[in-house]
Amino acid sequence: FYERVRKALNEDFEICCEMKYDGTSISLTYEDGKLVRAVTRGDGEKGDDVTDNVKTIRSIPLVLHGDNYPSSFEIRGEILMPWEVFEELNREKEAREEPLFANPRNAASGTLKLQNSSIVASRKLDAYLYYLLGDNLPCDGHYENLQEAAKWGFKISDLTRKCQTLEEVFEFINHWDVERKNLPVATDGIVLKVNSLRQQKNLGFTAKSPRWAIAYKFQAERALTRLNMVTYQVGRTGAVTPVANLDAVQLSGTIVKRASLHNADIIEGLDLHIGDMVYVEKGGEIIPKITGVDKDARSFMLGEKVRFITNCPECGSKLIRYEGEAAHYCPNETACPPQIKGRIE
Repeated sequence: FYERVRKALNEDFEICCEMKYDGTSISLTYEDGKLVRAVTRGDGEKGDDVTDNVKTIRSIPLVLHGDNYPSSFEIRGEILMPWEVFEELNREKEAREEPLFANPRNAASGTLKLQNSSIVASRKLDAYLYYLLGDNLPCDGHYENLQEAAKWGFKISDLTRKCQTLEEVFEFINHWDVERKNLPVATDGIVLKVNSLRQQKNLGFTAKSPRWAIAYKFQAERALTRLNMVTYQVGRTGAVTPVANLDAVQLSGTIVKRASLHNADIIEGLDLHIGDMVYVEKGGEIIPKITGVDKDARSFMLGEKVRFITNCPECGSKLIRYEGEAAHYCPNETACPPQIKGRIE
Protein backbone atom coordinates (compact mmCIF):
# COMPACT_ATOMS: atom_id res chain seq x y z
CA PHE A 1 0.00 0.00 0.00
CA TYR A 2 2.77 2.44 1.01
CA GLU A 3 4.76 1.74 -2.17
CA ARG A 4 1.68 2.09 -4.37
CA VAL A 5 0.87 5.49 -2.85
CA ARG A 6 4.51 6.63 -3.12
CA LYS A 7 4.64 5.79 -6.83
CA ALA A 8 1.25 7.34 -7.60
CA LEU A 9 1.94 10.63 -5.78
CA ASN A 10 5.64 11.01 -6.51
CA GLU A 11 5.94 13.47 -3.59
CA ASP A 12 6.24 13.36 0.20
CA PHE A 13 3.14 12.29 2.11
CA GLU A 14 2.04 11.62 5.69
CA ILE A 15 0.02 8.63 6.91
CA CYS A 16 -2.65 8.99 9.57
CA CYS A 17 -2.91 5.80 11.69
CA GLU A 18 -6.22 5.23 13.49
CA MET A 19 -7.66 2.45 15.63
CA LYS A 20 -10.34 0.47 13.77
CA TYR A 21 -13.14 0.43 16.32
CA ASP A 22 -15.46 -2.56 16.08
CA GLY A 23 -18.94 -1.05 16.32
CA THR A 24 -21.80 0.15 14.14
CA SER A 25 -20.98 2.69 11.44
CA ILE A 26 -22.84 5.97 11.78
CA SER A 27 -23.13 9.12 9.70
CA LEU A 28 -24.06 12.37 11.48
CA THR A 29 -25.21 15.48 9.61
CA TYR A 30 -24.90 18.92 11.20
CA GLU A 31 -26.44 22.16 9.94
CA ASP A 32 -25.62 25.51 11.54
CA GLY A 33 -23.96 23.69 14.44
CA LYS A 34 -26.93 21.44 15.28
CA LEU A 35 -27.32 17.67 14.84
CA VAL A 36 -30.12 17.19 12.30
CA ARG A 37 -29.74 13.56 11.22
CA ALA A 38 -28.05 10.32 12.27
CA VAL A 39 -28.10 7.37 9.87
CA THR A 40 -26.53 3.91 10.25
CA ARG A 41 -24.39 3.14 7.26
CA GLY A 42 -25.78 -0.41 6.96
CA ASP A 43 -24.48 -2.33 4.00
CA GLY A 44 -23.27 0.80 2.23
CA GLU A 45 -26.59 1.17 0.42
CA LYS A 46 -29.40 2.45 2.60
CA GLY A 47 -29.07 2.99 6.34
CA ASP A 48 -31.66 3.40 9.10
CA ASP A 49 -32.50 6.82 10.51
CA VAL A 50 -31.66 6.52 14.21
CA THR A 51 -31.54 10.24 15.09
CA ASP A 52 -33.73 10.00 18.22
CA ASN A 53 -31.67 7.15 19.67
CA VAL A 54 -28.33 8.77 18.83
CA LYS A 55 -29.40 11.92 20.68
CA THR A 56 -29.27 9.86 23.91
CA ILE A 57 -25.53 9.12 23.46
CA ARG A 58 -23.59 11.50 25.68
CA SER A 59 -20.42 11.57 23.56
CA ILE A 60 -22.34 12.92 20.53
CA PRO A 61 -22.89 16.70 20.74
CA LEU A 62 -26.37 17.98 19.86
CA VAL A 63 -25.03 21.54 19.52
CA LEU A 64 -21.41 22.29 18.58
CA HIS A 65 -18.93 24.49 20.47
CA GLY A 66 -16.95 27.29 18.83
CA ASP A 67 -17.78 28.93 15.51
CA ASN A 68 -15.28 27.79 12.87
CA TYR A 69 -17.26 24.72 11.75
CA PRO A 70 -18.78 24.59 8.21
CA SER A 71 -22.46 25.59 8.01
CA SER A 72 -23.28 22.08 6.75
CA PHE A 73 -21.15 18.94 7.01
CA GLU A 74 -21.18 15.20 7.65
CA ILE A 75 -19.00 13.37 10.15
CA ARG A 76 -18.67 9.56 10.24
CA GLY A 77 -17.69 7.23 13.02
CA GLU A 78 -18.54 4.16 15.07
CA ILE A 79 -21.16 3.68 17.77
CA LEU A 80 -19.72 1.33 20.38
CA MET A 81 -20.78 -0.53 23.47
CA PRO A 82 -17.90 -0.56 26.00
CA TRP A 83 -16.79 -4.03 27.19
CA GLU A 84 -17.92 -3.31 30.76
CA VAL A 85 -21.47 -2.38 29.70
CA PHE A 86 -21.61 -5.31 27.27
CA GLU A 87 -20.60 -7.87 29.90
CA GLU A 88 -23.12 -6.45 32.39
CA LEU A 89 -25.90 -6.59 29.76
CA ASN A 90 -25.08 -10.23 28.93
CA ARG A 91 -25.07 -11.13 32.65
CA GLU A 92 -28.59 -9.69 32.92
CA LYS A 93 -29.68 -11.59 29.78
CA GLU A 94 -28.19 -14.82 31.15
CA ALA A 95 -30.10 -14.36 34.43
CA ARG A 96 -33.33 -14.02 32.42
CA GLU A 97 -32.27 -17.00 30.24
CA GLU A 98 -32.42 -14.87 27.09
CA PRO A 99 -30.03 -15.39 24.13
CA LEU A 100 -26.76 -13.51 24.71
CA PHE A 101 -25.33 -10.90 22.35
CA ALA A 102 -22.42 -12.45 20.44
CA ASN A 103 -20.21 -9.34 20.65
CA PRO A 104 -20.31 -5.61 21.48
CA ARG A 105 -20.84 -4.73 17.80
CA ASN A 106 -24.09 -6.74 17.63
CA ALA A 107 -25.16 -5.30 20.97
CA ALA A 108 -24.58 -1.71 19.79
CA SER A 109 -26.37 -2.37 16.50
CA GLY A 110 -29.34 -4.04 18.23
CA THR A 111 -29.58 -1.23 20.78
CA LEU A 112 -29.68 1.48 18.08
CA LYS A 113 -32.66 -0.25 16.43
CA LEU A 114 -34.78 -0.23 19.60
CA GLN A 115 -38.02 1.77 19.55
CA ASN A 116 -37.59 2.94 23.15
CA SER A 117 -34.98 5.72 23.45
CA SER A 118 -34.90 5.51 27.25
CA ILE A 119 -33.61 1.90 27.04
CA VAL A 120 -30.99 3.10 24.52
CA ALA A 121 -29.91 5.81 26.98
CA SER A 122 -29.58 3.25 29.80
CA ARG A 123 -27.16 1.14 27.73
CA LYS A 124 -24.44 3.82 27.82
CA LEU A 125 -23.35 3.62 24.20
CA ASP A 126 -20.24 5.54 23.19
CA ALA A 127 -19.07 6.99 19.86
CA TYR A 128 -15.73 7.73 18.21
CA LEU A 129 -15.79 9.94 15.11
CA TYR A 130 -13.08 9.55 12.48
CA TYR A 131 -13.94 11.19 9.15
CA LEU A 132 -15.13 14.69 8.27
CA LEU A 133 -16.82 15.36 4.91
CA GLY A 134 -18.08 18.58 3.37
CA ASP A 135 -17.05 21.80 1.64
CA ASN A 136 -15.07 24.51 3.44
CA LEU A 137 -13.41 22.15 5.93
CA PRO A 138 -10.97 24.06 8.18
CA CYS A 139 -7.76 22.28 7.05
CA ASP A 140 -6.26 20.29 4.15
CA GLY A 141 -5.05 17.59 6.57
CA HIS A 142 -7.38 14.78 7.69
CA TYR A 143 -5.61 14.60 11.08
CA GLU A 144 -5.81 18.38 11.54
CA ASN A 145 -9.55 18.37 10.71
CA LEU A 146 -10.12 15.74 13.41
CA GLN A 147 -8.28 17.91 15.95
CA GLU A 148 -10.59 20.82 15.02
CA ALA A 149 -13.65 18.53 15.31
CA ALA A 150 -12.53 17.64 18.85
CA LYS A 151 -12.71 21.36 19.73
CA TRP A 152 -16.31 21.45 18.44
CA GLY A 153 -17.24 18.75 20.98
CA PHE A 154 -16.77 15.47 19.07
CA LYS A 155 -15.10 12.48 20.71
CA ILE A 156 -12.02 11.85 18.60
CA SER A 157 -9.67 9.01 19.52
CA ASP A 158 -6.53 10.37 21.17
CA LEU A 159 -4.69 7.24 19.99
CA THR A 160 -4.65 8.51 16.38
CA ARG A 161 -1.13 9.26 15.20
CA LYS A 162 0.29 11.10 12.18
CA CYS A 163 3.33 9.26 10.78
CA GLN A 164 6.06 10.58 8.47
CA THR A 165 7.76 7.22 7.75
CA LEU A 166 6.90 3.57 7.19
CA GLU A 167 8.91 2.69 10.34
CA GLU A 168 6.59 4.87 12.44
CA VAL A 169 3.55 3.13 10.90
CA PHE A 170 4.91 -0.33 11.83
CA GLU A 171 5.75 0.93 15.32
CA PHE A 172 2.11 2.01 15.78
CA ILE A 173 0.74 -1.31 14.44
CA ASN A 174 3.04 -3.47 16.59
CA HIS A 175 2.30 -1.44 19.73
CA TRP A 176 -1.49 -1.69 19.43
CA ASP A 177 -1.47 -5.32 18.31
CA VAL A 178 -0.40 -6.07 21.90
CA GLU A 179 -1.97 -3.20 23.87
CA ARG A 180 -5.48 -3.28 22.35
CA LYS A 181 -6.64 -5.84 24.90
CA ASN A 182 -6.36 -3.12 27.57
CA LEU A 183 -8.75 -0.75 25.77
CA PRO A 184 -12.29 -0.25 27.16
CA VAL A 185 -13.89 -0.89 23.75
CA ALA A 186 -13.52 -3.53 21.01
CA THR A 187 -11.06 -2.91 18.17
CA ASP A 188 -10.28 -5.22 15.27
CA GLY A 189 -7.48 -3.47 13.43
CA ILE A 190 -5.88 -0.23 12.31
CA VAL A 191 -6.84 2.07 9.42
CA LEU A 192 -4.08 3.86 7.50
CA LYS A 193 -5.03 6.99 5.53
CA VAL A 194 -3.04 9.43 3.42
CA ASN A 195 -3.35 12.60 5.50
CA SER A 196 -3.57 15.33 2.84
CA LEU A 197 -7.08 15.82 1.38
CA ARG A 198 -5.49 17.16 -1.82
CA GLN A 199 -3.43 13.97 -2.16
CA GLN A 200 -6.50 11.85 -1.31
CA LYS A 201 -8.33 13.54 -4.20
CA ASN A 202 -5.42 12.88 -6.57
CA LEU A 203 -5.31 9.19 -5.62
CA GLY A 204 -9.10 8.77 -6.02
CA PHE A 205 -11.08 5.53 -5.67
CA THR A 206 -11.23 2.04 -7.14
CA ALA A 207 -14.67 0.52 -7.79
CA LYS A 208 -14.71 -0.77 -4.19
CA SER A 209 -12.63 1.49 -1.97
CA PRO A 210 -10.41 4.59 -1.71
CA ARG A 211 -6.85 4.27 -3.02
CA TRP A 212 -5.70 6.51 -0.15
CA ALA A 213 -6.75 4.21 2.72
CA ILE A 214 -6.28 0.61 3.81
CA ALA A 215 -7.36 -1.43 6.83
CA TYR A 216 -4.95 -3.70 8.68
CA LYS A 217 -6.79 -6.46 10.58
CA PHE A 218 -5.39 -7.80 13.84
CA GLN A 219 -4.90 -11.55 14.14
CA ALA A 220 -7.39 -13.17 16.51
CA GLU A 221 -5.74 -13.86 19.85
CA ARG A 222 -5.34 -17.55 20.69
CA ALA A 223 -4.33 -19.64 23.69
CA LEU A 224 -3.49 -23.29 24.36
CA THR A 225 -5.41 -25.22 27.02
CA ARG A 226 -6.70 -28.71 27.90
CA LEU A 227 -10.03 -30.18 26.75
CA ASN A 228 -11.69 -31.85 29.77
CA MET A 229 -15.08 -32.87 28.40
CA VAL A 230 -17.76 -32.02 25.83
CA THR A 231 -21.32 -31.21 26.91
CA TYR A 232 -24.36 -30.49 24.74
CA GLN A 233 -26.92 -27.69 24.89
CA VAL A 234 -30.39 -27.85 23.36
CA GLY A 235 -31.74 -24.53 22.10
CA ARG A 236 -35.35 -23.39 21.91
CA THR A 237 -35.51 -24.51 18.23
CA GLY A 238 -34.23 -27.99 19.16
CA ALA A 239 -30.76 -27.35 17.68
CA VAL A 240 -28.06 -29.19 19.63
CA THR A 241 -24.74 -27.37 20.17
CA PRO A 242 -21.60 -29.09 21.47
CA VAL A 243 -19.63 -27.10 24.08
CA ALA A 244 -16.01 -27.81 24.99
CA ASN A 245 -15.26 -27.59 28.73
CA LEU A 246 -11.65 -26.46 29.21
CA ASP A 247 -8.99 -25.74 31.81
CA ALA A 248 -9.40 -22.01 32.57
CA VAL A 249 -7.18 -19.82 30.37
CA GLN A 250 -6.79 -16.04 29.92
CA LEU A 251 -7.81 -14.77 26.47
CA SER A 252 -8.51 -11.19 25.27
CA GLY A 253 -8.81 -9.92 28.81
CA THR A 254 -11.30 -12.57 30.02
CA ILE A 255 -11.04 -16.01 31.65
CA VAL A 256 -12.23 -18.70 29.23
CA LYS A 257 -13.51 -22.07 30.49
CA ARG A 258 -15.81 -23.05 27.62
CA ALA A 259 -15.71 -22.85 23.83
CA SER A 260 -18.20 -23.62 21.09
CA LEU A 261 -17.62 -26.64 18.86
CA HIS A 262 -20.56 -25.62 16.61
CA ASN A 263 -21.55 -28.99 15.08
CA ALA A 264 -20.65 -32.63 14.34
CA ASP A 265 -18.59 -31.76 11.23
CA ILE A 266 -16.31 -29.44 13.22
CA ILE A 267 -15.75 -32.14 15.88
CA GLU A 268 -14.94 -34.72 13.19
CA GLY A 269 -12.60 -32.33 11.36
CA LEU A 270 -10.62 -31.52 14.51
CA ASP A 271 -10.23 -35.23 15.45
CA LEU A 272 -10.69 -34.35 19.13
CA HIS A 273 -9.86 -36.60 22.07
CA ILE A 274 -10.57 -35.91 25.76
CA GLY A 275 -7.40 -34.53 27.38
CA ASP A 276 -6.10 -32.98 24.13
CA MET A 277 -4.28 -29.64 24.27
CA VAL A 278 -6.39 -27.39 22.04
CA TYR A 279 -6.00 -23.92 20.52
CA VAL A 280 -8.78 -21.53 21.52
CA GLU A 281 -9.47 -18.32 19.60
CA LYS A 282 -11.69 -15.36 20.26
CA GLY A 283 -12.38 -13.59 16.99
CA GLY A 284 -15.19 -11.06 16.83
CA GLU A 285 -17.39 -13.31 18.96
CA ILE A 286 -17.73 -13.31 22.72
CA ILE A 287 -17.98 -17.14 22.70
CA PRO A 288 -14.51 -18.54 21.91
CA LYS A 289 -14.00 -21.39 19.48
CA ILE A 290 -11.51 -24.25 19.16
CA THR A 291 -9.44 -23.87 16.00
CA GLY A 292 -6.95 -26.72 16.30
CA VAL A 293 -5.27 -29.47 18.33
CA ASP A 294 -1.62 -29.67 19.40
CA LYS A 295 -1.16 -33.30 18.35
CA ASP A 296 2.52 -33.27 19.38
CA ALA A 297 1.39 -32.82 23.00
CA ARG A 298 -0.55 -36.11 22.96
CA SER A 299 0.85 -38.86 25.18
CA PHE A 300 0.67 -42.59 24.41
CA MET A 301 -2.37 -42.62 26.74
CA LEU A 302 -4.70 -41.07 24.17
CA GLY A 303 -8.03 -40.01 25.66
CA GLU A 304 -11.43 -41.09 24.42
CA LYS A 305 -12.32 -39.83 20.93
CA VAL A 306 -15.05 -37.19 20.95
CA ARG A 307 -18.07 -38.32 18.91
CA PHE A 308 -21.24 -36.31 18.45
CA ILE A 309 -24.15 -37.70 20.50
CA THR A 310 -27.01 -39.58 18.84
CA ASN A 311 -29.73 -38.84 21.42
CA CYS A 312 -31.05 -35.61 22.93
CA PRO A 313 -29.34 -34.92 26.29
CA GLU A 314 -32.59 -33.39 27.63
CA CYS A 315 -35.28 -35.90 26.63
CA GLY A 316 -33.47 -38.88 25.08
CA SER A 317 -35.11 -38.62 21.62
CA LYS A 318 -33.02 -39.73 18.63
CA LEU A 319 -31.47 -36.67 16.98
CA ILE A 320 -32.07 -35.87 13.32
CA ARG A 321 -30.07 -33.88 10.79
CA TYR A 322 -31.86 -32.21 7.88
CA GLU A 323 -30.26 -32.39 4.45
CA GLY A 324 -28.02 -29.40 3.76
CA GLU A 325 -27.92 -28.36 7.46
CA ALA A 326 -24.86 -28.52 9.72
CA ALA A 327 -26.82 -28.79 12.98
CA HIS A 328 -28.49 -31.80 14.59
CA TYR A 329 -31.99 -31.30 16.00
CA CYS A 330 -34.16 -32.93 18.64
CA PRO A 331 -37.50 -33.65 16.88
CA ASN A 332 -39.45 -33.89 20.16
CA GLU A 333 -41.02 -30.40 20.05
CA THR A 334 -43.84 -31.20 22.47
CA ALA A 335 -41.96 -32.86 25.36
CA CYS A 336 -38.34 -31.62 25.23
CA PRO A 337 -37.97 -29.13 28.16
CA PRO A 338 -35.83 -26.38 26.47
CA GLN A 339 -38.15 -26.39 23.43
CA ILE A 340 -41.29 -26.16 25.58
CA LYS A 341 -39.71 -23.32 27.56
CA GLY A 342 -38.74 -21.54 24.33
CA ARG A 343 -42.32 -21.66 23.06
CA ILE A 344 -43.78 -20.37 26.34
CA GLU A 345 -41.42 -17.38 26.27
